[in-house]
Amino acid sequence: MQKQLLSLLKKFSKSTIVVVGDMIADEFLYGHVSRISREAPVLVVDCRNLVRLPGGAANAANNLLSLGCRVAVAGAVGMDEPGKEILDALRKKGADTRTVLRRRSRTTPMKTRILAGAPHSAPHQIVRVDRSGSRNDSARLSLTLLDSIIRTADGIILSDYGYGTISPALLDHLRRLAGTKGIPIVADSRFGMSDYTEITAITPNITELEAASGISIGPDTGLLHEVAGEVLARQRLQSLLVTQGRFGMTLFEAGKPPLHIPIYGTDEVADVTGAGDTVIAVFTLCLACGASPAQAARLANYAGGIVVMKQGTATVTRAELRSALR
Repeated sequence: MQKQLLSLLKKFSKSTIVVVGDMIADEFLYGHVSRISREAPVLVVDCRNLVRLPGGAANAANNLLSLGCRVAVAGAVGMDEPGKEILDALRKKGADTRTVLRRRSRTTPMKTRILAGAPHSAPHQIVRVDRSGSRNDSARLSLTLLDSIIRTADGIILSDYGYGTISPALLDHLRRLAGTKGIPIVADSRFGMSDYTEITAITPNITELEAASGISIGPDTGLLHEVAGEVLARQRLQSLLVTQGRFGMTLFEAGKPPLHIPIYGTDEVADVTGAGDTVIAVFTLCLACGASPAQAARLANYAGGIVVMKQGTATVTRAELRSALR
């Protein structure tokens, strides 16, 4: 298995993945707690640093770029500073952003996390502020341009954070394109997991699976297997990869027993922000390189374990994966 996964890493640079979905700006404001406010019983944070990074679909694309593969991104951002910074960051690393719309009527979604602690301690997240952007402003992507990009692609990622980029019509179109080309199409949906039928795979976390099924699964392994099996059959998926935080992840495939993969590393997590984007990026890229779902899930598990030990919306590299495997 180790030799197979190490060999897989060498194929990454020969692959092209198209990421379609909701592009988000992840903002991190770092500081330290200086005192309690006299105005209200709240902490006063002395801000020292502000970092803005690609999030959502843009984070999945950013992870793929760090892994050395070719990437095209399709989505929409506003004619604002966060949108410009997302595109600049991706273009600087070589992404094809021709199918990203910039619209004056759209506000780029932004999630601001304030991290602070005592002056000589590691900062931790104390509050998050979401500016949701334009949830009802449907992004009408150019299907002609999208078709031409997918013509040379080896896989498609659908990153749905509920901001309206992936409409039912677009999903149908992409599903047909992937089927015609015979390439994997994998989805991660925050609120609409049940809409993704007849595709290669979906990669929900346990909370998203519970929300979609209406069943509280918790630590019940038997119930997880039952619910996941029903989703696999009902949505006619080839595989279902459920991430479970510090409990690792479980892969479900039709006609095969579930494969549980324990977490890589320790459970002393620094930041889980964007870990799901990393998992779907590595899982899809591996499938596009000819890996089995089990091989792809194992490498995605390593990747997820690496990024949660980093602060902020992080990416993983081939060198880090190679080191972890060895």
